[in-house]
Amino acid sequence: MVVTPGVSRVLAPNPSLMTGPGTNTYIVGTGEVAIIDPGPDIPEHVDAILAAVQDARSTVVASLVTHAHGDHLPAAYRLRARCGIPIFGHPDLADVDRALGDGDEIRIGSFDLVALDTPGHSDAHLCFWNETGHLLFCGDLIAGVGTVVLGETPGSLTRYRSSLRRLEALGPSVILPGHGPLVPDGLSKIREYLAHRAERDRQIVDVLRSGPATVEMLVQRLYVDTPAALYPMAARNVRAHLEWLAEVRHVQRNGETWSLLPDA
Repeated sequence: MVVTPGVSRVLAPNPSLMTGPGTNTYIVGTGEVAIIDPGPDIPEHVDAILAAVQDARSTVVASLVTHAHGDHLPAAYRLRARCGIPIFGHPDLADVDRALGDGDEIRIGSFDLVALDTPGHSDAHLCFWNETGHLLFCGDLIAGVGTVVLGETPGSLTRYRSSLRRLEALGPSVILPGHGPLVPDGLSKIREYLAHRAERDRQIVDVLRSGPATVEMLVQRLYVDTPAALYPMAARNVRAHLEWLAEVRHVQRNGETWSLLPDA
C-alpha cells in the first residue's frame, strides 16, 4: 500500500491493545529500497514484505530498525537469514550490522535519511528523517492514534520531552508512525503530544492536592476510560511523570506513596 510518494506500507498481522491495528513496516525508495521496522517474526508478514518488494521490482539494501521491541525488530533477523539483508540500527541493538549514531546519513538510491537519537519510549530509539519530503519515520515515539508508553528507566519523561522538542524544531510535514495511520500534520501532532504531557503533570498535581496517593491510585483516577489490561502501561507513564515532578521539586515520595511538597 503506497502511503506517500516513494513510501509503501505493509501492515503486520499483530493487532492488540498495545499495537493497535498492527506494526507498520515501511518500504522506502525506488529500485534500491530499505525496510523500516520489519516488525515481528511472523512468517506471513515476512513473506508479504518480500512480495511487496518483488512486485515493485526492487532490491532491498538494508533493514532500518527504530528500536529493539519485539513488534519492530525480530523480522529483521529473519530477513537477514533468508536474503542477507543487513540490519542498521542503534549501537545498543543486538547483532546490528551497521550501528547508526545520531546524525548519520543513509542513502537508499535517491532517498536520503538521517538517523536521529530520540530516547523516551525506549533508551535506544531512533527516528529516521527525510529532509527532502519533510517525512519523519518515528517508530514508537509518536502513534497515529492515542499516545505512547514511556520507558521504564529513570528520566524517561525528560528524555521524551527533549526528543519531541527536537522533532518539533524540524517541522515535519508528515509523520509515519510505527502504529496507526499516517499523520498528515506532523508539527501539530508533536505539539499536541507536548501539551498532553504538560496536562498530565497538572492532573497528577491536582489529584495529590486531595492527599497522598500511590501510583495505582493515580492510575485509577486518571485513566478512567482505559481498559484495565493497560493499567500496567499507564502506571509506567504515571511513574515517569512523578519522577519528573520530583526532579522539579513539586512532589516527594514516601515508600509507595507520593505527596505534594508544601511549596509546590
